[in-house]
Amino acid sequence: RGNGGRFREAWGIAPERKVALFVGRAAFEKNIGFLLEMIALARRQQPDLMLVIAGEGPALPALRRKAAALRIDDHVRFVGYLPREGGLCDCYAAADVFTFASQTETQGLVLLEAMAIGLPVLAIPALGAAEIILPRRGAVAAADTPDAFAAQLMALFERPGELAAMAVEAVAF
Repeated sequence: RGNGGRFREAWGIAPERKVALFVGRAAFEKNIGFLLEMIALARRQQPDLMLVIAGEGPALPALRRKAAALRIDDHVRFVGYLPREGGLCDCYAAADVFTFASQTETQGLVLLEAMAIGLPVLAIPALGAAEIILPRRGAVAAADTPDAFAAQLMALFERPGELAAMAVEAVAF
């Protein structure tokens, strides 16, 4: 299931800091810019909130520029490609919620990976993701605007008991 503490220590993320995670190819169609906008809004309520982005791809330079323009450099960690064995499992284990905003995903395998490790999912239920993001599966259907998505994320953080129940449901699914 991974060692979240090891990942947080390696990347300088305090144990008490709330972490939202995205894993996948850094491509424009993954809508990662939406997640950056969402974090910029959500951190107003949760000042220590961090978004970890694991993956490489053509959108990475633009995403780094967008994070700088939104002044959230201290709230985003671009960790690049992580090997499945070890690094990636540790990354999943270090997060509190898996966030996913793609509206073009046909399969959503990273959603299943997150759920298999016991990480609750907050995702826009579009195309293939819609078949996964259903009640009692450890996932919540997210709104498709950054402010509403941010509000949903903050609501999850305010209910740690619900997050724990979602983690159990995710693994069972």
